[in-house]
Amino acid sequence: MDKREIFKESRDELTGLLDKPAFYEWAQELIDDADEGSNYAFIFLDMENFKQFNANYGFEKGDDLLKDIAHILRTVFDSQLVSRFSGDHFVVCSDITQVVPAILEVKKQVKSLQQDINLELKAGVYLYDGEVTNVIRCTDRARIACASIKKKYDIDYKFYDAELGGHLARKQFIIDNLVEALANKYIQIYYQPIVRSLTGEVCGWEALVRWIDPNKGTVYPNEFISVLEEYHLIHKLDCYVMEEVISTFAKMEKAGMREAVPVSINLSRIDFEIIDIASYMNELLDKYQVKKELFHLEITESALTKNPEFIREQISRIRNCGIKVWMDDFGSGYSSLNVLKNYEFDLVKIDMEFLRGFDVNDNGKIILKHAISMLKNLGFHTLAEGVETKEQYDFLRSLGCELIQGYYIGRPVPLEEGCEQMHLDGRDFEKLDERHFYNKLGLIDLLKQNPLRHVTSQKSDALPLAIGIVKNKKWNFLYINDAFQEIIDSHPNAQGSLESVEEMINTYKSGPGPLSMFWELCFQSKQSGLPESIEFVENGKIVNMRIKHVTTENALGFDAYLLSIRMLTHYVNESYEEITNTVGKYMFSLFECVDLFGIDTDYFENIYLFNSKVHVNNLNKPAREVIEDIALNLVHEEDRESFKDFMNIDTIEERLIQSNTNVLEGFFYLNDVYDNYVLKAVTLKVIYVMNQKMMLSCLLPVSQYVVSRFSQVTNLMSKKNHSSLNTTEQFSFRNILNHLPIGVFWKDSERRFLGANHIFLEYYGFPSVDYIIGKTDEDMGWHINPEPFKQDELKIIKEGRSIIDAPGECIVQGQVRNILATKHPYVVNGNIIGLVGYFIDVTEHLQKNGEMKKLASTDSLTGLMNRRGFDEIIPKFIKQYKQENLDFAVIVIDVNKFKQYNDIYGHTFGDTVLTTVSEKLKRIAGSSSVVIRYGGDEYVILHQYTHPSEVESIMQEIDINMAQIKQIENEKIKITVSKGYAFFSDHNDIKKALDAADKKMYESKKIR
Repeated sequence: MDKREIFKESRDELTGLLDKPAFYEWAQELIDDADEGSNYAFIFLDMENFKQFNANYGFEKGDDLLKDIAHILRTVFDSQLVSRFSGDHFVVCSDITQVVPAILEVKKQVKSLQQDINLELKAGVYLYDGEVTNVIRCTDRARIACASIKKKYDIDYKFYDAELGGHLARKQFIIDNLVEALANKYIQIYYQPIVRSLTGEVCGWEALVRWIDPNKGTVYPNEFISVLEEYHLIHKLDCYVMEEVISTFAKMEKAGMREAVPVSINLSRIDFEIIDIASYMNELLDKYQVKKELFHLEITESALTKNPEFIREQISRIRNCGIKVWMDDFGSGYSSLNVLKNYEFDLVKIDMEFLRGFDVNDNGKIILKHAISMLKNLGFHTLAEGVETKEQYDFLRSLGCELIQGYYIGRPVPLEEGCEQMHLDGRDFEKLDERHFYNKLGLIDLLKQNPLRHVTSQKSDALPLAIGIVKNKKWNFLYINDAFQEIIDSHPNAQGSLESVEEMINTYKSGPGPLSMFWELCFQSKQSGLPESIEFVENGKIVNMRIKHVTTENALGFDAYLLSIRMLTHYVNESYEEITNTVGKYMFSLFECVDLFGIDTDYFENIYLFNSKVHVNNLNKPAREVIEDIALNLVHEEDRESFKDFMNIDTIEERLIQSNTNVLEGFFYLNDVYDNYVLKAVTLKVIYVMNQKMMLSCLLPVSQYVVSRFSQVTNLMSKKNHSSLNTTEQFSFRNILNHLPIGVFWKDSERRFLGANHIFLEYYGFPSVDYIIGKTDEDMGWHINPEPFKQDELKIIKEGRSIIDAPGECIVQGQVRNILATKHPYVVNGNIIGLVGYFIDVTEHLQKNGEMKKLASTDSLTGLMNRRGFDEIIPKFIKQYKQENLDFAVIVIDVNKFKQYNDIYGHTFGDTVLTTVSEKLKRIAGSSSVVIRYGGDEYVILHQYTHPSEVESIMQEIDINMAQIKQIENEKIKITVSKGYAFFSDHNDIKKALDAADKKMYESKKIR
């Protein structure tokens, strides 16, 4: 019997199409005989909801449907090999010229056949490329592609690619090697710190897993967790984690280690179906003889959607055993607010998605504000995860969010390294008895209109509110809101300093006046359990002060209070306003020039001018023309364009919002009265005058503005030790520091930081001075080459020399910044006991003056350094390695399938992919790493490290962060990268190190 006869006999009985054996035989012959360059596609088609169709309309109707589909396929794929394999599975071997339009046409025609059942045709496509010559494997790959989009109703077809094949290989590796990985401890526990926002202390850890295979390398959680859940193996991993964590912390607790603060352990919904979590936890706690309070269990919001009654019962059993249960990923979109109503949790973790676009719009902030208030009123403690910046941290703290977790605090790392890093950052660990005390404070809803009232008022007001604790009859502020800070800023004796207010409260405890009454109110409220208040007149204003005792911790001797202060009338004596007007006029003399520019009009008015030579003829000129004249006639030509950008009236409000401040400050070279160019400070603020919006501009020479104030600091610090200053001097000292527009710091004779002002801390992104106390520049790792700074400081301390405007570079948020540093000896009783200094960031100024150099070394798309920038900066890393033996890693990163993104979606889309990846890498880089766009879709990170494990942690965080990218420009897309790293010390040559890292990167690309 010849081929034609076999072909006739090998037909599917129902549809008349080829059956499976015939298809395999004919397709094999087709590709075996194909000419070089011939293109074929294997298409596997599957019908979603076909079983439901049969159930509703019967098998006879189902058979009719299959025959109709067969007819459609035969028509659309005319003269091609078309087969029915089984059931509702069809396979086509076709010329690939019109594959996608043909699939969509089939889908369209099949859709017209549906009745009440939604029929969805899915297609998997494997493009024959000669690599696989076995037709069965070709068909299997098309089947795999089809299966990957089952239940995904927004995707009609899927092409098989290396990533999909690699995914299946990785899935099989995970299943086959889990037991060995657990037995050999290839799966390691990493810990991410959690801090209490009121104190900044570490109050917990989250246990996370990392699979580091000795042969395959790192397998990331986003790869293996879902696989283990799919195959119901996740309980093996979670039981392993529970025992490892409990055994570790049992040893730490018995050793009396402060770092043994509570740990949260993640659970899967599948765990509840396979094992008895409550019983298993109790067995482990008994086995290792450790307190239950040290462990919490986390359950994701998505786990509550299936079999909710059963899960609710299990959660209740766990909590009844004395183990706290947290809800993870609240607001991630899986369920509704009914979860909060129907389940009992001890704490709710707010999903990091609310922090996306934090700097772009206020939507997330509004949702966070109301979510935290709602959760507290429902009795849940609150934790925000994914916090990456100081701005996010400060905002969440202002809302009263109790606990904070994220990269800003620390990355997930091995426990020993995490403890060491927290100590280096100056963070203490919370004590057990303190924990109970602060937990009570954490449930206070600070966002109520007035939390001191018994019933919430319907009146909306911005209540100035603070939380304070009293220990040993000393008051200490834990929290103040913005309205309270405004009160402090406006108080003549407080001078904007919270520490000054604390000093006043703790100094004046007796005698007449409101401060002595303050302590009486505290006593009365503690006795009555009710809010107590007084009213008094201060500085011509009637003030209401209300205090409520919140809780007591007898073991610690702590008492916590809520405090509010409200101005009930503007002024008792209206002549007070006349006095302030008079004083205000004298204040103008502090500046060289004060101008008003209309924002919505052409209005311009010079309010104060100490000498006409430092201004232009502005008679009857509109605001914008005056700015142009100043720029042209008074500003140095190299600063001219940047000055006009800074003074742009049309953008001032937007820039103020972006800067998250109420003033903008800029430094430019302008003419003085002697026609010399000097550096001057320009301060801008938006105000309202005569119901009109105005831009207020105040001008002051930097030499007068900075040097005069800095000399006060150095004089104070030279006269006597800061700690020995009297109260008035301390107020003056703090006020000077906090109002300087530069970063001020002071160190001891060992070059260790003793303190710094808030500009310094904000510049580097530190929430408190504790992060730097006792550390040197080398400890902080923010200078690429700290040796010149070190030698300068040694000369100051040993020889008494001053260093003026010494240029240098530091790393801030993954980018290199240029600074000018000035330092003086710190003299006490004629002896040099340290140094005091300040710095100014001149990056923008230098870039403006050398724009061509900046363009040459900066990538215009991402703002990162480019390859030329890499060539310029790498000698500094090498020099520091040779002089200080400070090694660094070279991490090479390549975006997978980037060419495909460009080809399919266009180059504009590709640019968006690169900028998105760049932002992720900058966040990961931190303050001791530099990110470079090395070329095309390839990046390099240079990281100076203390522990080699830091580099592995960065590698892991890169994959985790890339997995968070779900969509770009309305296109659902998955971004993956290949990466490799090398240590410079292993090669002592940057080209060899780059080649080694590049080789590892390409090896990881093959694995994918």
